[in-house]
This record gives sequence, C-alpha cells and structure tokens, in this order.
Amino acid sequence: MEGPMGFLDARADAPHRPSPQQLSNPDAGVLYLRSYLLMRAVIGFVGLALPVLLVLGDVALEGGKLLGSLSEYFYTGMRDVFVGALCVTGLFLLTYKVFERHLDNLLSTVAGVAALGVALFHTDRPKGSTIPLTPLQERLGEAPVAAVHYTCAAVFIVSLGVISLYFGLSEGKRTELTGRLSPTFWRRFHFTCAAGIGVAVVFIAITELSGRFDDYSLIIGETLAILSFGASWLMKGLELRVLLGPKPAEEPLEAQEAATAG
Repeated sequence: MEGPMGFLDARADAPHRPSPQQLSNPDAGVLYLRSYLLMRAVIGFVGLALPVLLVLGDVALEGGKLLGSLSEYFYTGMRDVFVGALCVTGLFLLTYKVFERHLDNLLSTVAGVAALGVALFHTDRPKGSTIPLTPLQERLGEAPVAAVHYTCAAVFIVSLGVISLYFGLSEGKRTELTGRLSPTFWRRFHFTCAAGIGVAVVFIAITELSGRFDDYSLIIGETLAILSFGASWLMKGLELRVLLGPKPAEEPLEAQEAATAG
C-alpha cells in the first residue's frame, strides 16, 4: 500500500473531470469545479493583459516611453495595476491548491509568495529619477529592497515554468476530453508555454551578461515569460466542456483523436 504523498512527490495521475451525465445535472462539486476553473482562466487572462495594460496605460496617461522592465511601471501612473495584478495572482496561487499535498502545491505556494514579494518589494528607481523613496525603501534601503524584488521575480518566473511543464504532463495523461482537441495537443501546448518561459530566462541572462539589448532586455524577457504563463493558465482553466456543460452529442476520445490526427 502506498503511503501519503509528500510535497516533493509529483502527481502520477490526471485530475478527474465529471462525466457528461454529471455535467448535465451539476451538483455542488461540479459547480465548485467550474468556479475553480474560471478563476484559473481569469488569472491567465490577467497574465496576458498585464504587459499590455502597463505599457499602453502609461502611454495613455503620461505619454511615457517604453521602460526597461515591467517592474519600473511601479513608478508610473500604472502602479496600482502592477501591484494589484501581482497581489491577486499571488493570493490565488497560495490558496488554490492549499489543501493538496504534492509538488504542484509546493510550486504554487512558492510562486504565490514570490509574486507577493515582487509586488511589495519594489525594484530600484529608473536612472536619473527624482521620485521619492517609498517608506519601505527608506527603512531598509533602496538596494536591499530591489535585491529582494529581483530574487522574488526570478523564483516566480522559474516556478511558473515548472508548473506549466507539469500542466503538460498532466494533460497528456487524460483519458477524457476537456474540449475538441486531444490530450496530445494540450501536452504540447503547455510544454511550449514552459519552453517560452525557459527561453525568456535564458534571454535575460545572456543579454544582461553580454550587455546586448541592455536597455530593454528585462522587459522583453519578462513580457515573454508573463505571456507564456498567461496562455498556459488561461487555456488550462478554459475547459469549456466543464464550464458550459456538454453538447447534445459528444464523440468518444478515440474518434476525436483520429479526426485531429487526420
């Protein structure tokens, strides 16, 4: 008999989804699942929208130019959007698997704490800026606060990349459909999102060390990572078969896989 799972154990099975009959007559468990999936999709949408809102919002409000990182938008009129989006994401990541005990839960918790750290510990001010220090920066020093910010940002991005990788592994083990596309497609989709985050990390590291694209290396890498995270989580939560209920006639998994392959 296998013992209970620990925080370092990866899930070996795919999450169960209700049958068409259960979705046709949803009980409390199905309704909770729908709320859970919708929240996950909303967090993905927040990730996709954040870079666009920060850049275009700053241009609309202040006519500002493109900054060197997404974090620098804390010092613009988009401060509340930046902090609010990260706090919402961090709290969701902390709580959405809080009662489960496996590696996915540990990664989500770490990513959630890191997201809150990015929001609450600010990056250093842009070069030449005369913006006053925040109370936290005055108390601890601008450089130490920025060091915590960058550490949390790195942990956040890497954790999200690993979670997207696990999404792919999980989706590939499904025996029931979550939409019109096969589990193989979704496994490759989430693997691609994880690869996008990995490419973003490598790009930031190489450009920072080499000095190439130095002015915009962070914002390019951060945007790629956040968009990859957003796409992975949006599509992971956007299981329309569960959210909207079954269609009158659903093809079996084998038939839809054959149609997709053809």
